Amino acid sequence: NLGEVDTDIGSENFGDVEFSQGVGSQLNHARNDLDALFTNAEIRGKYKDDRMQFEFGAKYQKEDIRDRIREWEVVDSLGFSIRPPGQTNNNQPYVPFEGPITPFQNIRTENNVQINRISGFVQFNERFFWSDNEVWYNIGVRAHNWSTRGNGLNSKNQTIISPRAQFAIKPNWEKDMLFRASGGWYSQPPSYRELRDFNGNINVDLKAQKSIHLVLGMDYSFEMWGRPFKLTAEAYYKDMTNVNSYTIDNVRIRYRANNNATAYANGVDLRLNGEFVPGSDSWISLGYLKTEENQDNRGNISRPTDQRLKFGILFQDYVPNLPNLKAYLNLVYNTGVPGGSPAYADSYQFQQRLRDYRRADIGVSYIFTDVNKRYTSGWLSKFKELSAGLELFNMFDIQNSITNTWVRDVYSKRQYGIPNFMTGRILNFKLAMKL
Repeated sequence: NLGEVDTDIGSENFGDVEFSQGVGSQLNHARNDLDALFTNAEIRGKYKDDRMQFEFGAKYQKEDIRDRIREWEVVDSLGFSIRPPGQTNNNQPYVPFEGPITPFQNIRTENNVQINRISGFVQFNERFFWSDNEVWYNIGVRAHNWSTRGNGLNSKNQTIISPRAQFAIKPNWEKDMLFRASGGWYSQPPSYRELRDFNGNINVDLKAQKSIHLVLGMDYSFEMWGRPFKLTAEAYYKDMTNVNSYTIDNVRIRYRANNNATAYANGVDLRLNGEFVPGSDSWISLGYLKTEENQDNRGNISRPTDQRLKFGILFQDYVPNLPNLKAYLNLVYNTGVPGGSPAYADSYQFQQRLRDYRRADIGVSYIFTDVNKRYTSGWLSKFKELSAGLELFNMFDIQNSITNTWVRDVYSKRQYGIPNFMTGRILNFKLAMKL
């Protein structure tokens, strides 16, 4: 057992355990029921004339959601139920406490919500030549109107307009290069789940999250070792307002539902793919991302999706004398994301990250027949495609965590994150056929 030891040399209980830690139990219970009925009607149209194209659409959607929440947590210390924090009129042991036994946390809510949405978009695309340079561009705008009714409350009609544009140019250069630039002012209307806060209450007046996107990109196609390759690069920046901040509690997403934050995201993505081995496509990718949010002007903290570095390799090869016998090696390394925070807790106090994600897969397959190798007789003539192979996923059996399960210490009431590990090493047999 864990315990706090009396370290006062003058005490009669010197060296004895004063308070037990790690002795007791914690029970989290949830029996929730969600019933959702969505009905919608949509119309889309397209008009094309030579190198110009015009697209438009409109949609109506009605959402009827019935949500019943029953969640509670009981913390037991040596047979005694720990009462909720902040409970008054409890002067034990001097005055007996005769109040009812209540859970440490308790949510009992029923929501009946209806959402009506009307949305539409128009977009214009054109392709033309500017001097000797080939140019593409598109300009569009999307509008969305919605209202929410639920639990006897009606929201006001809210309307958002999201314009966006993209421009691409392929210069008449000796090198095959394409440059892209895009941006827009985007708004994201909330879904029902985003309307529900930590305690299950519905905010019918929740506003749409808004963001400004800027993206710059480039594609460079070239030959190396006499084989085709392509390098793709993108850099982006995103500024967000009216952010509905959330946290991840085990496998559940908990929203604050109050538009209490601002945020930003920026990063770079690089990818090189081509025939490192003649006749087999492989690729290497590298990505960097930084995204933070500021809740109620308390300062920036990492968002749940703040995964700084991503690196991946897929290498494919085959046996020269047996080109239908192929193999691949897949390597992935990602830095750890924030580990989330317990439900109803302050996310500023839980900023520890999960361990880095590492994985290696290997696979071998043999193609018996496909479009390049057909049989006119024998049992293989009955198949258009037939292949079989063995794959070893996570071959080094690395323990990668995906989320945390939060366990409360009975004495201090602090909560500690216990990693939830993903699947270890797996041997998989694959058989694919097409008759």
